[in-house]
Amino acid sequence: MKDLSYFQLRTYLYPKEMQESVEFKLQELETLWHCKNKNVKQKIKKYEEEGKLIYYPGRGRGNSSRLKFINSLNQDVQNAVLQYINNGQLEDVFQLLELQIPKSSFEIVFKEIQKLFGLHSIHQADDVLRTIVIKTINTLDPINAIFDFETYLIKQIGSTLVTYDQNTDSIQPHLAHHWKVDTEKKTWTFYLRKGVHFHNQKTLTSDDVLFTLERIQEITPYSSWLIEDIEKVECLSPYTIRISLNQSNPYFIRYLTTTHLSILSRDEGFDENNWIGTGPFQIKERTNSKIVLKTFDQYFLERPILDEIEFYLVPNETKHTMNIQLKNKKGEISPLRKDKLTVGYEYLAFNFQKPSIIHHPSFRAAFFHLFDIKKMWSDLGRNNLVEASSYFPWNSNPQIRDIDLVNPLLEDSGYQGEPLTLYSKNTLDDRERANWLVNEAAAAGIKLLNISVFIEEVLYTSKLDQKPDLILSGEVASLDYHTSFLDSFYNKANIIHRFLGKQHLDYIKKYLEKMRFERYYEKREYWIHKIENYIRKNHLLLFQEHPIRSIMLHPMIQDIQYGGFGFDDFQKSWIDERNG
Repeated sequence: MKDLSYFQLRTYLYPKEMQESVEFKLQELETLWHCKNKNVKQKIKKYEEEGKLIYYPGRGRGNSSRLKFINSLNQDVQNAVLQYINNGQLEDVFQLLELQIPKSSFEIVFKEIQKLFGLHSIHQADDVLRTIVIKTINTLDPINAIFDFETYLIKQIGSTLVTYDQNTDSIQPHLAHHWKVDTEKKTWTFYLRKGVHFHNQKTLTSDDVLFTLERIQEITPYSSWLIEDIEKVECLSPYTIRISLNQSNPYFIRYLTTTHLSILSRDEGFDENNWIGTGPFQIKERTNSKIVLKTFDQYFLERPILDEIEFYLVPNETKHTMNIQLKNKKGEISPLRKDKLTVGYEYLAFNFQKPSIIHHPSFRAAFFHLFDIKKMWSDLGRNNLVEASSYFPWNSNPQIRDIDLVNPLLEDSGYQGEPLTLYSKNTLDDRERANWLVNEAAAAGIKLLNISVFIEEVLYTSKLDQKPDLILSGEVASLDYHTSFLDSFYNKANIIHRFLGKQHLDYIKKYLEKMRFERYYEKREYWIHKIENYIRKNHLLLFQEHPIRSIMLHPMIQDIQYGGFGFDDFQKSWIDERNG
């Protein structure tokens, strides 16, 4: 949308409107529109010439002026939405939804909005899926991306040397069709497929693999722990590459399956706006509110059956205003709801990088007994709670809390009522959660100041380390649960890595080091239990719940598979016209 100013004006003045008439001061609009008095008057004149309003200027400096709108807010919104729909301007529809416009204004046109989503045949043979995602994108750089949706997209547009098969807990060929390792598990040799094309039609060679590994070594990003054991990388031929480690590591090949090590082209490098990979989809369009993936016809494995996927990135609040019904060319079809338990957990972390009362074990213990996740869900009217005491749902058990222990523990900690800063995500769900916690803490005499932030904007800044004393956050796993667990502690951008005290992290790393060199699943599980027992015993972070993600599926879409990070993998999905 080129100009949101008119609807910003209507939204701002709507609470004071009486029969489409409202008084205001020009200074208010200077603040609203971030412009000078002259520009405010120019905008108003423009809207008057367009027949949207009549302007009655105030007499004398500082006196109120008056606007008389020609249409009601509902009519203006409905006219705009229908115009955007007719012009195929879906992003503009969502920009309107982001404003604080009364949701009743959209009721009449919701059916028209709903028709835009689901399955469409834009051309006679092209199948396009349009879907809404309550996410934003900060970066698609494989070595820096940490948010679940970013990592999910990278998996669609990039490829790794090998992949992890969750069903068999084994490594499978991918860009490399074969590999071998010496008896010491220090020298790994990979043989690349021939004829693999990047999205720019360049053919993959071992030099591209070398470039990718050199890049992560040179930049030393948050995910550098994955390659810290690499001593040397050699291109033995255009399709053979050898990786030598400085110590034995039978688990090393699992690192190569992570999206952080998606192979880039040496000729292109990495460009946020021109992501060149070898994956099944390529980026066709990317804006702040939309990303379109288009099938890559030269993909080296089986071509996806869907031709395009359009993701519309919308704010969390919009989710509560729309009940999307999916539609295809034959008419409206009711969607099927699918609830999926996600591996990972929501948690409350304490910031040990700041000097505060949270360093005292009794204070953290008091907070554990105070933060009763079952009570919170009951008070907020939520259901389907899967309480967490572990990263993994199958290892979790209900935790026993005793509110009567809170005051004695606070007294033992020496807490004197000093205020603490809580960070929470700036979404409706998380603001409700944070407000509940602030009130519960206040009842116990703990002063919490909640600050809602867009976590994507602060995660990569020092502000996150310096400002909050506590933070509400979460972790979501890829299909390789054990490597995801390792990354949650080793990745330098991760909140857990950044907030834990050095003595705690050093202690945990003793077990992590054993785990990351361990070949056998059961032994890795043993070290995970040791780490989580230590975290629970010392209340280093407080486990809350395992998230359940609900999605609406079109009944014509078949063979949707779980792709990790809480999202579905559409690579093998197809459309059954008989369900249409």
